[in-house]
Amino acid sequence: MPTLTASAPPDRAERRMSEWLELQAEKARLHAREAELLCAAFGEALDERESRVGADDMRDIPIRSLIAEYSAAGRISSRTMESAMWNAHVLVSEFPVTFQALQDARISPTHARIITDAGARIDDQEKRFAYELAAVDYASGESPNRVRSVTRMLAAKHGDVKFEEQRKAAHDHRAAWIDDFDDGSALIHILTSSVLAHAAIDRASQLARLAKDPHSSERTPVLGEVEKHPATIENEDLIPEELVLGPDGLGADGESLADAPHDDPRTMDQARVDVMIDLLLAAAAETVAASGAEAIRGRVQVTLPAAVLAGASDAPADLAGCGPVNADLIREIAGLSPGWDRLYVDECSGMVTATDRYRPTAEMRRYLRARDGRCRFPGCAASVLRCDLDHTEEYSRGGVTACGNLGHLCRRHHSLKHPDIDPKHRWRARQLPGGRIEWTSPHGRVFVDHPQPGVHFT
Repeated sequence: MPTLTASAPPDRAERRMSEWLELQAEKARLHAREAELLCAAFGEALDERESRVGADDMRDIPIRSLIAEYSAAGRISSRTMESAMWNAHVLVSEFPVTFQALQDARISPTHARIITDAGARIDDQEKRFAYELAAVDYASGESPNRVRSVTRMLAAKHGDVKFEEQRKAAHDHRAAWIDDFDDGSALIHILTSSVLAHAAIDRASQLARLAKDPHSSERTPVLGEVEKHPATIENEDLIPEELVLGPDGLGADGESLADAPHDDPRTMDQARVDVMIDLLLAAAAETVAASGAEAIRGRVQVTLPAAVLAGASDAPADLAGCGPVNADLIREIAGLSPGWDRLYVDECSGMVTATDRYRPTAEMRRYLRARDGRCRFPGCAASVLRCDLDHTEEYSRGGVTACGNLGHLCRRHHSLKHPDIDPKHRWRARQLPGGRIEWTSPHGRVFVDHPQPGVHFT
């Protein structure tokens, strides 16, 4: 998790940053105070309801009247007010550790809501308390988008969730529907397994790249031992393309990817939508105007103990960036997978330390995907499948192609450390032991980003 370890000299930019951080802390404290007030009011109404006799709708009058008055005074809808009061009641009365952390401004209101949402299914008070301690400890140093999947795994660990029952219930509710809009567009919804959904989006993204650029490295098939990852040749700080493509640096047709045309005017989102609609309507990958589309498969990154894969345990697996998934589903998918990577994990930290594959280049990529899990810029949760492998110390300046000098960065954050950027806007990074990456902002603030630890089930 990123940890603030130093601050910049006091100047105007630093004062603005410090003032903004204090405002964030004050917002957290105010939100905690608001939750305390709403919980007290809601609790009194609940107590009065319990003391009344008669039909439920009449017993609910104290609660309905309270919500109506607060919504009228605050000029907000009754539904919104009802939700705010219930959430405040849950936070203050059932999640005391989270509430205290919010009062102390160690977490934000968004963190608090994520923690309470994930922990709501834990009925046992003692187990919920253990969950809270672990969730708040992690959330106090991470952004909400990183916290969400971890709290789901922690809730599964501490709450003894019956994932097979949940999966069957969710499977029975799978559905597809459309919302139409006045401008002639429509939104297609598909409710399905998170694993299948992530795999579908990934395959559509790969096909979209192939449609936009027929010379894309997405042409490389995902079969057996063959590794397929997009080659990025924007600058020499990234993995050299010969480590991903052939030793001659050429594509399958013998042409350099650097000479490939890039004249498709569509954005990736537009191309992805076109690909998905083509596949749904034509039901054939050949509708994508590029060769090699049939070999492209959806990719998901799942981490699970060997005992789960062998059927000796039903602990949930961890779908990167999403959270727990049912063990039976993963075992079914594993039977269709061309291969799995065995990882050695430190029992104390949960950090991946090595794999048992031999070949250096593919081995390093597998190891780093498992180690990083997402973009290594502080707070970013972009999947490694959408990131570049970056040389922390620039390759052009003597940086070695080794695991201790490589990390995944999304395009948005990779550009911030490029040597061509004006120094007043450039971020600096260096790797520390244990897979940690230290980032220094343009104003001198130092953050340390840690690899995301796994959640172990015992």
